[in-house]
Amino acid sequence: MAEPKRYITSEELKAHNKSGDLWISIQGKVYDVSEWVNHHPGGELPLLNLAGQDATDAFVAYHPGTAWQFLDKFFSGFYLKDYSVSEVSKDYRKLVYEFSKMGLFEKKVMGFSFPCVLWH
Repeated sequence: MAEPKRYITSEELKAHNKSGDLWISIQGKVYDVSEWVNHHPGGELPLLNLAGQDATDAFVAYHPGTAWQFLDKFFSGFYLKDYSVSEVSKDYRKLVYEFSKMGLFEKKVMGFSFPCVLWH
């Protein structure tokens, strides 16, 4: 039998917003990236700027699709109880989806791969 999901609120997530205690949420799952911040290829600034908040759209915009497979090792065991997607993010995700279908995303820019992650 699977263990029941554990939840925190967005307010509780906001408390984990500093170096040494740095949590982010991606699609409602909460990740503790406190240790990863010193190894993050993009440096610590992006993680510090998104600490204690939803980082879904930034994650999608700046990481290749293969990055999703590495998230599990940072999963805190918590989900956001009050997770929701803002209207702005919904619009952004629709654009990503439509542009991806049209083949408008470049696969590589200056050595970085950019994803074509789709949401429904």
